[in-house]
Amino acid sequence: MTGSSVVTRVVGACLRDARERRMMWPEQSADALGITVLALLALEEGTRRATPHDFDVLTGLYRCPGTPALRRLLDQPPDTHGVLNDREPGHARRLGACVASAGHIRWQSTTLLPGPLQTPHYALAVAEPPANRPGAPQPPARSAQYVLDQRIIQRGSKTARLMAGQLHHLLQLADTGTDIRIIPGTGPLTQPAGHLIELHLPGGTVWARPTEGAVAYSTSALFADTITASLARTSTAGTREALKRAASAHHDAPAERTTL
Repeated sequence: MTGSSVVTRVVGACLRDARERRMMWPEQSADALGITVLALLALEEGTRRATPHDFDVLTGLYRCPGTPALRRLLDQPPDTHGVLNDREPGHARRLGACVASAGHIRWQSTTLLPGPLQTPHYALAVAEPPANRPGAPQPPARSAQYVLDQRIIQRGSKTARLMAGQLHHLLQLADTGTDIRIIPGTGPLTQPAGHLIELHLPGGTVWARPTEGAVAYSTSALFADTITASLARTSTAGTREALKRAASAHHDAPAERTTL
């Protein structure tokens, strides 16, 4: 079966992620299925739908965590608006697989810093499940762009000093090439509160909206316009100044101040 869809793109990214974590070459997986490497890569790109046999062989070969949940996702059609709602256990891990498989990412956030930008102390303070693969923390991808509302960096985590350290971390990331943009927080939010992630997967672009207990995936290009409009309100110089001002304000704040 062929044809790229939001379901096949997400499941394909998860299968590729599982293979890479097992440190297996595509040739090994293709041999196990009795197909060509190109056909195997098409499964991982989401341009070919995995059959039940394909799925069972690959997940058994990779010893995939959360295989039943991934199988239910494969069999779940998008809703009438074309949205695939992943409410299954392990949804954060599957989002992490999509993030790892994306050739380019645009990440807009209006409430909390995205997982790839968080220090361990910030992550602990906000108790947000990271969208990362298991194992050692991965540095932010050079192909990623992060668009943050200014009100995020004006808040603390559990203390203002903790947020000051987080902001110095953001400045260091910016100095080493991570594309971080701050939207001036003077107008209404350009999207509902939360994260909006544009993932350029091999089989096509998918937009993800993580919420508490679920991730909604869509192929609607309307989200691209939202991110592009927000980017138009930013500048590299303005971003650095905003980060420096916020870091200085948090660093100088009384130690007992809490802002979350």
